[in-house]
Amino acid sequence: MGVFIRTLIACLIICAGYYVYMFLGKESYQPLNTNETTVTREVKTDKIQPQTPKREEPEEKQEEMQICFMSDENTTHYVKRKTDKATLEGAIEELLKGPTKYETSHGVYSEIPQDVKLMWVKDENGKIIVNLTRNFEYGGGTKSIQNRIKQIKLTVDSFNLKKPVYLYLDGKQVEYMGGEGIYIEQPLN
Repeated sequence: MGVFIRTLIACLIICAGYYVYMFLGKESYQPLNTNETTVTREVKTDKIQPQTPKREEPEEKQEEMQICFMSDENTTHYVKRKTDKATLEGAIEELLKGPTKYETSHGVYSEIPQDVKLMWVKDENGKIIVNLTRNFEYGGGTKSIQNRIKQIKLTVDSFNLKKPVYLYLDGKQVEYMGGEGIYIEQPLN
């Protein structure tokens, strides 16, 4: 009999808790009556916050820049990329990202290894310096390295800066690259 009473009391407590939760603890479901009027109460405050009108942000003008990739038979192929700010640094970063899936499906590729990063680009003393990570020179043969340099040179030249372009790897001007020790004539252009 003691077990029965304890079970009954536990059920009553659970039912009472459920009742309080459903009907008193939260809003109960009532269908909307569209015929009723709603009364609102005005609240007066000493400080009135002025509402600032929302300003529409001016549309950023997208600029186009040309990136040089390779296409079938080792020929260069320019693609246009739209960006908020077409800078030389932005163009080199786009070049290092490689071609898009769409561009790849149309025979465009890059000789530059995918894990190459741009360290910095400087316009210094009348010359452009492009500093990349050392892995720019790894992999591929002589033709691949020549095409990588061509991609960098032609992407920079697309800005019509009329300045000599120098290639640095890990902060040092490149003289020889690759396993074959290919001599790199500087400036590139």
